[in-house]
Amino acid sequence: MHNQKIVEINKNNISLAIKSASFPVLAATLVHVVGDIKILDDLPKPKMAMLGEIQGYFTEQEKQLIESIALPLLDKYFLDTGLKDFYIPSDDEMHKIMNYIVGAEVSEDYVPMMLDELNLRPSKRIKNIVAPNKREMKDFSALIIGAGMSGILMGIKLAEKGIPFKIYEKNSSVGGTWAENTYPGCRVDIANHFYSYSFEENHQWSQYFSQQPELKQYFQTCFDKYDLAGMTQFNTEVSAMTFDDSSNLWSIKSINNGSEDSEEFNLVISCVGQLNQPKIPEINGLESFGGNIFHSARWPQDDQITGKKVAVIGSGASAFQIVPSIADQCDELTVFQRSAPWMFPNPDYHREVEDGKKWLLENLPGYSRWYRFLLFWPGSDQLLDSLFIDPEWQGGETSINETNDQMRQIFTDAMLGQLQDKSLIPKVIPNYPPFGKRMLQDNGAWLQSLQKDNVRIFTDEIQELTHGGILSNNQLHEFDTIILATGFKAQEFFTPICINGGDQFFHDQYGDSPQSYLGIAFDTLPNFFSTYGPGTNLAHAGSIIFNSECQVKYICSAIDYILENNIKHLKVKKDVVASYQEKLEARLNQMVWQHSSVSSWYQNSKGKVVTTSPWRLIEYWKWTKKFEASDYEL
Repeated sequence: MHNQKIVEINKNNISLAIKSASFPVLAATLVHVVGDIKILDDLPKPKMAMLGEIQGYFTEQEKQLIESIALPLLDKYFLDTGLKDFYIPSDDEMHKIMNYIVGAEVSEDYVPMMLDELNLRPSKRIKNIVAPNKREMKDFSALIIGAGMSGILMGIKLAEKGIPFKIYEKNSSVGGTWAENTYPGCRVDIANHFYSYSFEENHQWSQYFSQQPELKQYFQTCFDKYDLAGMTQFNTEVSAMTFDDSSNLWSIKSINNGSEDSEEFNLVISCVGQLNQPKIPEINGLESFGGNIFHSARWPQDDQITGKKVAVIGSGASAFQIVPSIADQCDELTVFQRSAPWMFPNPDYHREVEDGKKWLLENLPGYSRWYRFLLFWPGSDQLLDSLFIDPEWQGGETSINETNDQMRQIFTDAMLGQLQDKSLIPKVIPNYPPFGKRMLQDNGAWLQSLQKDNVRIFTDEIQELTHGGILSNNQLHEFDTIILATGFKAQEFFTPICINGGDQFFHDQYGDSPQSYLGIAFDTLPNFFSTYGPGTNLAHAGSIIFNSECQVKYICSAIDYILENNIKHLKVKKDVVASYQEKLEARLNQMVWQHSSVSSWYQNSKGKVVTTSPWRLIEYWKWTKKFEASDYEL
């Protein structure tokens, strides 16, 4: 009943839509409807919000009370002649609404960030794009490398400012990781209504955690809406870039449909991200296998699964989605696992969004913004304190402090409750602390698939590949198809581009241990910025889109300074990078990701975390809010 299609506004349909509401959010939106914060005094108060819990732990009786108050107010709002103006509360009232929704005091320190993210005030909304040729910027041009999530975002913001730029995209379409990863079951593991640009909501997501085609279409829609096609060259892969100190220009070499080209730019912004170059495992005999073999990010168009004996090497995020999606199609399916993943129970992981919820998001004033806030706040910085290693902890190597140990027990109990085959217990319960690696969303599909009659999981090391299959524990297992779900070269930033900032090649200097300021600027790369750079992956909070918006805001502020002051050469100071790196590494050394029992893609070849941010979101938001010229050589 709650998913009945709502095609017009009437009392019955408003009532149907309310059934699908998040009731703390519904209550908050009544402030906009009646124009008075005092209405919250008459409503039940939610309990403290937890990640994934959107109903404030209201009882059914409390929900009915909110519904009984809301329904006549919404009837009047929608059905009276002409809708009322959208009431925007004061900042103090906004803070009170925040406290109400999450059932706890939101620290004053976070309020400005949350107000910025809420984007409720008209002045905060994105302006119409000003075409670059409407603004004189002689002899200045910027190159954006990549048309994925952050590249599109960067393009939107530069176009808004009227700054001349081009986008080089190596693929034939936009979307980045959502264009390249087309494997069965591919979906986002951050709630969709938060995994989107803060200024470009999508009220019509079909699922709470949508699949790849819908995500790719979202970014395509944004790309089209902001008219970025005219600035974009597809099938254009940057192969090399060299900075010339005499001209203060980057010379960019690229390959377009097999032909090499060269072009010069004043400024380069890398938006290639961390997850775009597949990592092929170093396994003896990899080239010897006589069947089908491919990386999960290079999924073939023809069916190489149905009725086949299939092996999946890996049990991380990609394998976690692939295995349940193909298990029933395979004759046999075998997973070769190095270490088991921790899972966060989430019954909504594959759930469809109700039509009533879509209607509320689309039509009820403030509902979509406050719903986004409710998704954001419990997953912002509340978890971070529990990810610090307690040096006095005596609980063993499988947890790092008392809270982490409690989480381990909760997650373990949730997994044990799904296992009828008890022989799987030592294979699926991780032997490292929770959150040490990327946490995966669990709706039961993974463990259900591992218990199917045609599915096996091996934890012995792979010795080699042969013409017929995989040798492990001195036993040969024959396969028709092998899937390499082995991740990406996340630690090798900007690979395979050959970058020379004037002194020496970037990869020769840093290898897989890059040093930067904020993951944005490098003291060896003049007139260069990066999004999703070193130490900016989020493993404890938020959405990577939030971080990207912080980075893009910082880069735009820097470009404003460059243009206003006619700066030709800009490079972050070495002591600024050194100071930042010292703080970054000191913090990371205290975190679960650097724990002695953890090995993950967050770490480089030396076991040092280089991809992931240990910072609170509020810290990073403040640091990136405004470009500081004193940090740079000008």
